[in-house]
Amino acid sequence: MRPATMFIVWTCAILWAAFVAQGFFAYMTLEGTGSGFTRGFNRLAAFFQWEAAALAAAVVSYLAGRGAPKGNISRFAARWPLYLSGGFFLVLILLYLVAVASSRIG
Repeated sequence: MRPATMFIVWTCAILWAAFVAQGFFAYMTLEGTGSGFTRGFNRLAAFFQWEAAALAAAVVSYLAGRGAPKGNISRFAARWPLYLSGGFFLVLILLYLVAVASSRIG
């Protein structure tokens, strides 16, 4: 693996970790605004914006690290952020679909 590619992979992995941490930090520290049903929606919006940025960094890292040899730590750093962020969004989509389906059945 070329040094420039390793630099891209590790930079994106570090950015991914920073974006995920910032998402939780933003959710915990923002004051909820709005009233009634929409109170606190700004906190969720900030959280999901940071998680979407983390997903974008994970995709770039995965694409850059496709040629990493097996057993290399760079291969791990290139793939696992995408697995974790992609899995997070997949679980959210599945929960939404289950909620919609269960509301129509019952």
